[in-house]
Amino acid sequence: MNISTIIILLVLITVVAFIVRGMAIDRKNGKSCSGCGGNCGGCHGGCHSNPAAKG
Repeated sequence: MNISTIIILLVLITVVAFIVRGMAIDRKNGKSCSGCGGNCGGCHGGCHSNPAAKG
């Protein structure tokens, strides 16, 4: 491997690590949708906050 390949590999690994870290933080903070895929009929309203329910 030459030096340019190693640098590109390190940059890609860093970018992927930050993306995965951001997804993990979002999931921990409840910002993920538990995999409903945007099909609101299948998630029973758990994906979106309901202002009326906060009461």
